[in-house]
Amino acid sequence: MWLITILLVLLIALILIVIMDTAMKLALMITTLYNYDTKKLFIPATLTVILWTVLLVGCFNSINTSLNGNAIDIVFSMIFDNTIVAEYSSVLIRTLLSTFLIGTLLQSFTYYTVNINYQKVTGTVRFSLKKVIRSLIKKIFKKDIFEKENESSLSEIQRGPKKLTFGRAIITSIISVIITIFVCIVLFLIGDFLSIRVITMF
Repeated sequence: MWLITILLVLLIALILIVIMDTAMKLALMITTLYNYDTKKLFIPATLTVILWTVLLVGCFNSINTSLNGNAIDIVFSMIFDNTIVAEYSSVLIRTLLSTFLIGTLLQSFTYYTVNINYQKVTGTVRFSLKKVIRSLIKKIFKKDIFEKENESSLSEIQRGPKKLTFGRAIITSIISVIITIFVCIVLFLIGDFLSIRVITMF
């Protein structure tokens, strides 16, 4: 059972990362006019998903504390009875709004990781390892058994986009949050419509 739970959690995490990756890619295309590679956005998307998970858990705990531990019951009651929304709207709106404002601001910092040139980092590590291995082999065999290679391989790295500024990072964060919320609302409406159709069929 625990294996199925772990696989389910990983599946949900990957789906969220893919959604966040897509939203981030679209937002960056709008703000930077550059089409980032999906692989380059994997780490920023993963950090963003972790950030929002922590914030939403904190948001839930805050709402649960404000409602004396009855948050889940009250939320489910709101789905079936709209009149309850007015009674707890102040607590919900205040907590959710502050969570999204803080999350949008902190998310802009995770977007800074797109400025990291991963190709340059891996190229530097590979070059350093090759240099150490060549030095050891040269000491053991008293000669360099490798052919002379052009060691300026780092210059072959393609030039990427301009570095993401803090202002653009905030704008990108806001746009990606709007895109993500819009997609979630659309999916919720589709699911609600399909569930009503299924119920009416029976």
